[in-house]
This record gives sequence, C-alpha cells and structure tokens, in this order.
Amino acid sequence: MATNERRPSVGSAVGRLIAVFDAPASADEAIAALIGAGVERAAIETFVGPGAVGAFDPSGRRHGPLGVVYRIFEFSWADQAPDFAWYEAAIEEGRVVVSVKVRGQRHVAHVARIVEEHGGHFVNHFGWFETQELARWRGAEPNLPGYLRR
Repeated sequence: MATNERRPSVGSAVGRLIAVFDAPASADEAIAALIGAGVERAAIETFVGPGAVGAFDPSGRRHGPLGVVYRIFEFSWADQAPDFAWYEAAIEEGRVVVSVKVRGQRHVAHVARIVEEHGGHFVNHFGWFETQELARWRGAEPNLPGYLRR
C-alpha cells in the first residue's frame, strides 16, 4: 500500500470522492482498478496507519487557530464535519481511507462504482455546497457521538 510520506492532510474535500476500505488489499485492488480505468495515480491518496489519523482534522485544531476558522467557514457552506470525523475514526480503527479527485457526475459515478465493487463503503463525493452520499457505512460503526451520526 502506497501511503503519503509527509504528514498527510486532506485540507478541503471539495472535488473528492472519499471511501473507507476495511482491508488494505481491497484498497490496493480498487486503486489498481481505478488506474486501469484511466484515473491518474496522482489523483488518488491513501490514508492509513497512525501517521494518517489527523489527516481529516474535522475541527481544524491540528492546523491552529486559522485551521479552526477555515473549518468553520468550510462547514458553513458544505456539510463535511460529520463525515470527516467518521473517516478519522475509520483510520484509528485500522481501516484504509482512499480519496480520489474527480470532476463531473459521470466521472463521480464511474469512480464510485469501481470503489464499491472492490469493497469500499461510506463513499461520499464532496462538492462546493453539498455532499453526495453514494454508499452508506457497512459493518460495525465507529464509536462516535450521536450528533455525528446520520
């Protein structure tokens, strides 16, 4: 599994399709299928292991006061806050989170289909003003507060 060497950070999720994989092998198979379908490797990021736990930084605290302000601004125009906490919890539980930069609804649908065919779940596409839920969480849910549940 190729992972980010630097301390990973998602920053903004706008323009990304993000999914959870319960096993690294499933994530690797999905990535290979995406590349085989024409998705550039540079458009795909993986988040796995202890070094990636803070990558989603749902509160912005990891990036200091400006990070908090940025998250407040971002979440005021898009509904990403709960999802980021779920992705962070997935990584903490040993799962793999894969992000794919995508454009256009056809591309989103194609990438989502490939991801789901290879075991991806909790698949969401993040736009400027909304999040599209493409596949729900499967299996035991992470231990998150009730206000972060859908």
